[in-house]
Amino acid sequence: MGIFAIATAAALGIFVTSNQVQKRTANLQRELADARYALEVMAREVRMGAIDYGYDGYASPLPFLESVLAIRDADDQPIRFGRFDVGSGRYAIKVCDQEICNVEDWLDITPEDLSIARLDFYISPAEDPFTWNGATVNYPFDSQPLVTIVMQSVGTYLEGEINRVVNLQTTVASRQYVR
Repeated sequence: MGIFAIATAAALGIFVTSNQVQKRTANLQRELADARYALEVMAREVRMGAIDYGYDGYASPLPFLESVLAIRDADDQPIRFGRFDVGSGRYAIKVCDQEICNVEDWLDITPEDLSIARLDFYISPAEDPFTWNGATVNYPFDSQPLVTIVMQSVGTYLEGEINRVVNLQTTVASRQYVR
């Protein structure tokens, strides 16, 4: 009887540990999928649209790093992406499809259990390569615009352990070429 009790307790311990590991793995997979989805939404808009070099929030020429990504979609409509504090220490990626975005115009595209710790946009070249420069009688750059999106996400669910950080990065070129 004692051996049976020990064997049952050991089997129960293995079962509980296995379930905890499975739950942690599922949460990490969900967090990674949610972060990849948000990154792919931004990348798809860049691919199908064009960088909005005329956006009022950009300096000219563009600095090395931007906190807001401004694009024009295939119908020449504005789309903006940025990282915003949504309260309780959580940051989210928000999108706006207005020319001038007020606070209420930004829509959250990240799930509530995901916080965006970092969202940076590196835009190259620094000036619109499709704008003719009359002074030099040339285009300023002979390269397709690229956006490198760097994102760091943290799951906001707690399981008695520290939350895992997921770092993602992608570089996307616009498919529009207007020369």
